[in-house]
Amino acid sequence: MKRTLSLVICLLCAAVAGSEEAPPELIQTCSTFFGQLREGKVSEAYTVLLHGSRIAAKLEDVAKLEERTREMLQSYGSIRGYDVANVEFVGRNLCRLTYLTRSDVAPVRWRIVFYRPADKWRVFNLQMDDAVMEFFGK
Repeated sequence: MKRTLSLVICLLCAAVAGSEEAPPELIQTCSTFFGQLREGKVSEAYTVLLHGSRIAAKLEDVAKLEERTREMLQSYGSIRGYDVANVEFVGRNLCRLTYLTRSDVAPVRWRIVFYRPADKWRVFNLQMDDAVMEFFGK
């Protein structure tokens, strides 16, 4: 009985903690993106990440993202590493991955929303900021 109760409690805790897993192809895409940013290849990173998205067709928006990323790298230092902080789904075809990159000066939060209209995931929205205190509910 204790064993069954412990198992039920563990399962409930995992469900509450948001234990959803991101699709492997999204993890791979983000891994490539952050890997290229670590190497200072900002344009190349966005070319891969935004492939097939509506954002990629808006050259002015891509240029703004690239410039903002370069400013972030200059302000906070090179990316030393990154962690998946959260995975959220709305249905089965909309997924938001939240990453935390580690830099010399400060961490940066990245929220990347992927949408799958048919068989391939595409970036629908991307935000980056240094509002990491929100992870702590502040």
